[in-house]
Amino acid sequence: MEVERTLGWLFHDIHRLLGKDFESRIAGLGLTRAQWRVLVTIQRAEAPLTQTEIAEHTEIEKAPLGKTLDRLEQGGWIVRKADPNDRRARRVSATAKIEKFMPQLAAAAKGTFARTLQGVRQNEVKELIARLEKLKRNLGGADD
Repeated sequence: MEVERTLGWLFHDIHRLLGKDFESRIAGLGLTRAQWRVLVTIQRAEAPLTQTEIAEHTEIEKAPLGKTLDRLEQGGWIVRKADPNDRRARRVSATAKIEKFMPQLAAAAKGTFARTLQGVRQNEVKELIARLEKLKRNLGGADD
């Protein structure tokens, strides 16, 4: 068995399929997976982020990210304000609109993971998470 090939493809396919399932569950909100990822990044931040910071966190190139931010702003999901310390930058923050939809978004995420984990016992899930966290640490990622 080629571990490198098998493990890499499994991670990739599971990530892709999780995203597709989740996106199908939130389709009624008019959000794409990329928009949701950007929104979560913005909402979880302790302070408003610049477009560069959002690009770094989401691994989305600046040009497509700019279009995503435009759509989110037009939809009332985010606001952009001038950075008081850098006249070239604008800070992005989520609006209260996201709070209205958090129950639906949380239910979609729970539904996706319930489907994913069908037939897997709770102790197996805990063991899987522990092993994945170890792989993450091995690659230099911190536990969060």
